[in-house]
Amino acid sequence: MKTFKLFSLPVLFLLLFVSCSSVSDPEKAVNELQVTDELSEEVVDSIASVLSLYPNGTQFSIAFISDSLVSFYGAHRNNDDLENIDNHDRVFEIGSISKVFTSTLLAHAIYDSVISAEQKVRSALDIEMAGNPDFTFLQLANHTSGLPRLPGGYTLNFLWNMNNPYKIFDAEELRTYLKDDLVVPRDPGETHRYSNLGAGLLGFFLGEIEQRSYEELLKEKIFEPMGMSRSTTDREMIEDYLVTGLTKRGGSAKNWDLADLAGAGGILSTAKDLSRFIQANFNPDDPVLSLQRESTFQVNDNMEIAMGWFILNRDSGEQWYWHNGGTGGYRSSLVMNPEQKIGVVVLSNISAGHSKADKIDRLSFNLMEIHFSK
Repeated sequence: MKTFKLFSLPVLFLLLFVSCSSVSDPEKAVNELQVTDELSEEVVDSIASVLSLYPNGTQFSIAFISDSLVSFYGAHRNNDDLENIDNHDRVFEIGSISKVFTSTLLAHAIYDSVISAEQKVRSALDIEMAGNPDFTFLQLANHTSGLPRLPGGYTLNFLWNMNNPYKIFDAEELRTYLKDDLVVPRDPGETHRYSNLGAGLLGFFLGEIEQRSYEELLKEKIFEPMGMSRSTTDREMIEDYLVTGLTKRGGSAKNWDLADLAGAGGILSTAKDLSRFIQANFNPDDPVLSLQRESTFQVNDNMEIAMGWFILNRDSGEQWYWHNGGTGGYRSSLVMNPEQKIGVVVLSNISAGHSKADKIDRLSFNLMEIHFSK
């Protein structure tokens, strides 16, 4: 069995699913993952135990970030064996982690005085919305806008198009929906209710205000300045590097097209690129990212919300910034502690519809605890 050594280098700069095919027996998976000088046996065993839960063909691409140093670890389930693989520069759909980047664009717009956080959206846009809702840009970013999780009235579309449920939401469809069918079931600002619709609209609205596409804004404000060369919403740009997504039963999954709701989950990226974004957040003097990380809403004693980030209040007193993502063929988790300058990225190509997909989130937390405790 061919294995690949873990790499280290200095710094340079939640849904509906379908499935098919068969599942291999998780009990047959053999732990042959390589323990390295950088990773302990406990860390590697944690990775192996989770990877063993998923079908053949499942990959993990993992980054351990500590200040200016990044270590990558790739793992692959192949013919019921667990193997090391060099996939730190391979591309995965990152799903709702895209919401963090959409909020980074909002933080840029606020810092540049294009809009203000508390400005009502309809005061900044010449766009017709049923009922003249009063939600603000900040409320779209921290899920307190009152909007539903998904566009109302599109239940049948999601049921019949679970392979690619957001594809129809182009600019024309969104404008029609906002004008004729928008319903805001809760008063803005009162409660936290996670909304794919709200985050998607935030990306769409920012593009309308700045007269550039969501993709153009990402490249100009984030990807190019941070050297994130394989991050994009345009799948054609990275097809040669894309890891095939898997359904929950191990068949090939269809990639998702989020059209003009891409701000909710349309970005594709790599462990290498995401590690650069985390490292940028370690700079306390970055005014945009510092603004984005400020707490904006208290959900409960254990969790607050920043712009796009969930802030997890740990028993130790630490604050972890976290977001996960899931599509029909991928599941991901990103967690960091900017104060201690540590973070973990876990990308996988297993469907978020898999019954144990939430183990990806738990793995990222576990790796933060055990890898950085030494």
